Amino acid sequence: MSRSSQSLADLTAATCPDGLGWPAYERKLTTGIVHVGVGGFHRAHQARYLDDYLAAGGESHWGICGIGLMPSDAKLFQSLQQQHGMYCLTEKDDQDSTDRVIGSLHRLIFAPENPQEAIDALADPDVKIISMTITEGGYRYDFDKDRFFSEHPDIQHDLAHPQAPKTLFGYLWQAAKKRAALGDAGKVTFMSCDNVPHNGNVLRKAMLAFIELAEPDLKPWFEQSVSYPNSMVDRITPAPEAADAERIAERYGVNDPCALGCESFIQWVIEDNFIAGRPALEKVGAEFTRDVSPYEMTKLRLLNGSHLMMGFVGYLAGYERVDLAIKDAAILQLVRQYMELDAEPTLAQEVMPFRAYEDTLIERFGNSQIADQQVRICSDGYAKLKNYVMPVVRDAQRHGLSMHRLAFLFATFLAYLNGETDDGRPLRIIEFNLSDEQNQATRHDRLSLLKTDALFGQQPAGQDEAFLALVEHWYLRVVSEGGYNALKALLAEQ
Repeated sequence: MSRSSQSLADLTAATCPDGLGWPAYERKLTTGIVHVGVGGFHRAHQARYLDDYLAAGGESHWGICGIGLMPSDAKLFQSLQQQHGMYCLTEKDDQDSTDRVIGSLHRLIFAPENPQEAIDALADPDVKIISMTITEGGYRYDFDKDRFFSEHPDIQHDLAHPQAPKTLFGYLWQAAKKRAALGDAGKVTFMSCDNVPHNGNVLRKAMLAFIELAEPDLKPWFEQSVSYPNSMVDRITPAPEAADAERIAERYGVNDPCALGCESFIQWVIEDNFIAGRPALEKVGAEFTRDVSPYEMTKLRLLNGSHLMMGFVGYLAGYERVDLAIKDAAILQLVRQYMELDAEPTLAQEVMPFRAYEDTLIERFGNSQIADQQVRICSDGYAKLKNYVMPVVRDAQRHGLSMHRLAFLFATFLAYLNGETDDGRPLRIIEFNLSDEQNQATRHDRLSLLKTDALFGQQPAGQDEAFLALVEHWYLRVVSEGGYNALKALLAEQ
């Protein structure tokens, strides 16, 4: 039975229930950061770092103004505005959880209804950082061909209707017109917080390509008065669910439709390239460095690669949750071997102690409170294999390492596309790079899906042909014996 509830908007430090953390600072904030894309990840990650910073005595001019660009943001923004930007965040590990109210988000603008207000906020000279989580698709960038999608309908709309933009780039264009007139006072940092490799570089390329189309005379300003730091972000944050709000209401008698949950682990590594100043987030755990690349490579190969290594075979074996799969002794052994024998030797720089980081990853994978879904891990598998695992394959070939585990990973991906678990139950397949028609057409020649220059960067030859022969060997074993039995055979033979 739930307790009678009061709105989060009506709470104060004095009336906040015991056990629910309240911001340890006065919320007399001004805006130093405008963030575009106030989804779950931003609220669990960047806003949490700023909340910690403010609680540690940080300067109050680093409050966050959140801007929503998507029409689908309307309901969330209405609720957040009613709560003065505050919301409850539950941080969960496998044994316990903590609940706190985040207060660093102090202003919200729903851009589709208030485009000029959004432009003015982005142009405000007191704003020194414009950050974003707009997902990979929001950059309108073809990563394979290293080109901007200038033909995208939303980009064409922004070029034709500059006062009513739809994309980040259209809004930044209009804000830049005002900032450019301010001289040095208009300088600003554009900071991507998306899980995109070299995200700052991608943002810079996309922004310059857009402005070349929109107003070429402004291009020098974007090159000289804006910095674009790369960053690496990490925190498992499932999509907010009704259960998150129900839990807060049940435990504290507080009504918060914006409540969300995440894991307790958090990491943020940022290139120290801020042309207009920044908050001292290193005081609350963020890491600043000259080069993010080694951290990024470590995460992609050890975390994302391990996710895939256990994802496809675990799903074939009938495990629908990551935490259940990693507790299987054979799958755990496979992941450990991949980390230590396949991924580690390809990492040139040990920016964090490998074994300690790997132990942390195993612990995170086993977090039953997060209960991450295998369908999420396996979705868009072709692109993930290309981005996260093919670099490991290339370096493993160069180092003369055993290729069996990596071949087994590709084999389980191909078997997963057949749409059935080892015992014949249907699998849910989400594969953006493969239509249903293509999937059916290649069912009797799965290896053809891998024999492309899109995956290998060239037509497979030499070492790649040998690797594909290993993939075929393990694929035939997976489909004839089942993924889990083939895994046991792999472990016995290697």
